[in-house]
Amino acid sequence: MSTLPRSILPAKRVEFIMMRPHFLGVSRLIPFFGLLSVLGISVTLARADEKAARTEKLNGGYYLLYHVSEDESQLPLLLLVKHAPPDIKTYADDISKSGKETVAALERLQKGDSSLRFDRNPLPRIEQDVRDSIKADKQHQLLFGTSDSEFVRALLVSQVEASTYAGNLSEVLAEQETDPDRVKTLRRLSAKWLGMRDRAFRLLRNY
Repeated sequence: MSTLPRSILPAKRVEFIMMRPHFLGVSRLIPFFGLLSVLGISVTLARADEKAARTEKLNGGYYLLYHVSEDESQLPLLLLVKHAPPDIKTYADDISKSGKETVAALERLQKGDSSLRFDRNPLPRIEQDVRDSIKADKQHQLLFGTSDSEFVRALLVSQVEASTYAGNLSEVLAEQETDPDRVKTLRRLSAKWLGMRDRAFRLLRNY
């Protein structure tokens, strides 16, 4: 008696084969592997979302550090229209150098990683407006509301605030970074800005 090819086995024979234990086991595994696939995709997407959120958070910090450093680099321009003693002019020049050094350091980091961006302000619109108002008020006070020693004191107080902010912002970014080069750069910048803050305190004792 000849054996029929598998393709033309009687329907009952095929049904009998499919009912065997090993076929039943495979059929039960199919939904399981499908579930594993879905879970794998879900985990991958969750990790991608987490990475994107972390990158956005860090970029917000880099934006703030970049722009406060840009502002600080312009400090000597104020002394073109206001009189200040030589030690204050030297300090203002060093603040400007610190600002330019920070900007250059951040731009160097950006060249090595296109995900690092400084073009999106992370602050709510109301906070941006408040900061703009404070900045305008300070500029008016320094330009028109003070002179001589009073001007020097107001200038140094503003630099205590700005350098404290830049120093602590750099340190917080360093604590949240995972890239060794960025961490090293940020800690160096933090030390520089906090050093400028301490110099401002020392200068204040003379005025």
